[in-house]
Amino acid sequence: MKGTEMCPKSEGVWLEASQLQTGDAAKAVVVQHLPQSARIYIRAAELETDIHVKKRVLRKALEHVPNLVRLWKAAVELEEPEDARIMLSWAVECCPTSAELWLTLARLET
Repeated sequence: MKGTEMCPKSEGVWLEASQLQTGDAAKAVVVQHLPQSARIYIRAAELETDIHVKKRVLRKALEHVPNLVRLWKAAVELEEPEDARIMLSWAVECCPTSAELWLTLARLET
């Protein structure tokens, strides 16, 4: 963990540190230090085994980084169709130029 002390703002160092830790220690490492990093949040979600906790992690990520299509896609993939439609409605407001999000939303509309 010396690397995280030497480079506390390095996304890559924190991602590596999370891989060196196990279980709850890895989860604790990830999000606390770089709350604006989408890659860190995605790693944190990958570390979770409970689907509800994964959703919570990704929703927290969207609070900090709402204009990243990759985060919206990861969050929407975990939702049931009706909730996914609602999330995609928010997603296209935050990322209005994403054709991929618009097309996905259109597919879910009845």
